[in-house]
Amino acid sequence: MGTWGIFMNITLPIPFVLLVLLCAPAPRKFHRAMLQVVDKTLGVSFFNNQLSLLHFMLVVTGVAFLTTLQTTQKLARDRGFHVGPEADSPLIQAGSMGKKWRSERNFWIAFICFTLWCLLARFFKILLNKARTEDELDNMRRGGGGSRSIGNGAASGAAATRPAAPPAAARPSTFDTTKTK
Repeated sequence: MGTWGIFMNITLPIPFVLLVLLCAPAPRKFHRAMLQVVDKTLGVSFFNNQLSLLHFMLVVTGVAFLTTLQTTQKLARDRGFHVGPEADSPLIQAGSMGKKWRSERNFWIAFICFTLWCLLARFFKILLNKARTEDELDNMRRGGGGSRSIGNGAASGAAATRPAAPPAAARPSTFDTTKTK
C-alpha cells in the first residue's frame, strides 16, 4: 500500500463514519450519545493538549490538498511534453499521462478528505449549538411554571416571567464583530 493508500485509509473513514452517525435519524437520546462519542473522538489531544484530533486532521488534509493542487497545476502547465527525439515514443507519452492521472487522483482524494473534515467540524458545531438550545428551551419550559408553553405569549402570563431581550441596536451581530475598520 502506497502513501496515498495509507493517507486515504486514515483520513477518509473517520469523518465519513462520524458524519453518518450524526446524520442518522434517531431519537434525541441517541443523538446526544452520538454527540458525546464524536466529542470524545474529536477531542483526542496531541502535543500536551495543544492540538485536538480535529485541528490536526484539518491541518494534515489541508496541507495535502494544497500540495496536490500545486502539483496538479504544475503538471497541467507543463502538459508533460518532453523535448527531444524520444518525446514521440508511446512509452514516454504513456508515462507522462500516468503521472498526470496519478496527480489528479491524489488531488481529488485530498480534496474529498479535506472537505469531509471541514463538513464534520461545521456540522458538529451546528448540532452542538442545537443541543444547547434544546436544553435551554427545556429548562425554560420546566422553570417557567410546568405545563405552560413559551409560545403562548402574554395570554398565559409567560411574557411577564421572561426577561426582555436587549434592543436590536445594542446586540452585536456577527457582521459587526468581524468587520474591520
